[in-house]
Amino acid sequence: MAFNFSDFTTKVRAGGNATAEDIHGILTASPAATFALVEFAAEQRRLFFQNSLEAGNLLGSENMVKPASVLVEINAPINADELTETIMGVASDSEVQRTAVEFVQGQAPHLPMEALRVLAAFRLASPVKSLRLGTSRTSTLRSLQPLAVHMIDSMLLSEFSTDQPQAIFEDLKLIRDAGVVVDGSAGRDLVSEYVADLEGRGIANAAELAELVINTSDQGRGGCGGNCACGSGGCS
Repeated sequence: MAFNFSDFTTKVRAGGNATAEDIHGILTASPAATFALVEFAAEQRRLFFQNSLEAGNLLGSENMVKPASVLVEINAPINADELTETIMGVASDSEVQRTAVEFVQGQAPHLPMEALRVLAAFRLASPVKSLRLGTSRTSTLRSLQPLAVHMIDSMLLSEFSTDQPQAIFEDLKLIRDAGVVVDGSAGRDLVSEYVADLEGRGIANAAELAELVINTSDQGRGGCGGNCACGSGGCS
């Protein structure tokens, strides 16, 4: 039976739960339906997590209480049947409070739109549970990362590397532009903190890197907007 998006959203908004058939339908949905699924997943995320985002490896977060979580590695190409079973199993496990998702490249790379559907499936299978996206988001989602941020409530920031020290500022800009607030950041200037951290690691031009990234406009560099010629590796 074909997945009916309208019936599904009506059911969930009325308090119903996603079935295995629903999740399989989400995973195998068309590129044209993906943006609507992302929008609905974002709606459910805001319902339970508002505009709050946890950055699991934020500076000074070493002593934060961490909820019981399970790591799910998504191999490419995905097997919709097996992944549906995994997603439903995690959703029904009362011991699991958070799902951490990492995309693992296989014989073929993950397509960004496919990765968005995977995240939407996890969120919609259990809207109340925390959903964390790891650092594989950068290579997997590329220009579609901003859409993913609206579906998750936890993420790992880019780790320090000497060849791409600006990556942490790109993450902070990504979070800021999504309109979400990092847990534990009240009263803090995260950009200045990371400038100092990078300077302590020997990156003398950290302040210049921060200024360049944070104040650069993204106009013209966004997601597909429904256009499969966006250069993001395809929209399947």
